[in-house]
Amino acid sequence: MVGAVSTELRALHAQGRNTWPQIDVDLAAFSQSVEGRLAPVAKLHAGDLYLSVACARGDTRAIALVDEHYIATLVSALPGYIQRPAADDVIQLVRLRFLIGEGGRPPRIGDFDGTARLATWLRVAAIRIAISQHRKVHRETAIDDVGAVAEAPDPELALLQRQYGAEFRAAFRQGFVSLTARERNLLRYHILDGLGIDGLATLYGVHRATAARWLARARSTLIKRLRRELQARLQIDRAQLNGVLALLQGKLELSLRLFLTPSAAARPPLPQ
Repeated sequence: MVGAVSTELRALHAQGRNTWPQIDVDLAAFSQSVEGRLAPVAKLHAGDLYLSVACARGDTRAIALVDEHYIATLVSALPGYIQRPAADDVIQLVRLRFLIGEGGRPPRIGDFDGTARLATWLRVAAIRIAISQHRKVHRETAIDDVGAVAEAPDPELALLQRQYGAEFRAAFRQGFVSLTARERNLLRYHILDGLGIDGLATLYGVHRATAARWLARARSTLIKRLRRELQARLQIDRAQLNGVLALLQGKLELSLRLFLTPSAAARPPLPQ
């Protein structure tokens, strides 16, 4: 078994060196970095893994190559609402966290395992950092800590809030939090953070058709849960209930945006 693993590591090392001949990582150092966390060799991206090991070991040429070929091009991958200089700040954070290290921690590129392409892995990281920074700037609350609902600019939704008050908000909240974590996050990423199908697919590492299916299922499940909760909480007849649901389904994105965006008075301060 040792011999077989050694053979695989040698082949992986050779592929990586052939991809980046200007970078020198000796076999012993490479083996020490990747041994024990190998997926089947056929599924690994040898060149990217080799380059990441060199970066993690402080090779300045490798760091410059990753910065030039991968990180400097990440601006185009960020959500459209992230504009400069905020986009430049995101790229700088990617450099800091993945190539330099912060807070006394080693650079995170050492966590790269070669099962995805390095470009994809860094793109996902950049999108997550961009979303996190955007939320901090706008003081958005966490998904499961929703407070008061913001004032509705839509007259029909505002009427629902006035007519049914706390029962309506409680039903909406219970319907939302009863979703799975992935369903809640998909809706939040899509509606609050502006990620389209392609952005969601990149973030979750799936085909865009899968991301579209997941999102559609999350929306459908939420409507079903809302029906159940509203029926249990609101003292209205079936026709009224169907009218409320038809309105919510037609304006689900606006309804969720209002629900997930607390009023200014209800927003907790950001942790220091």
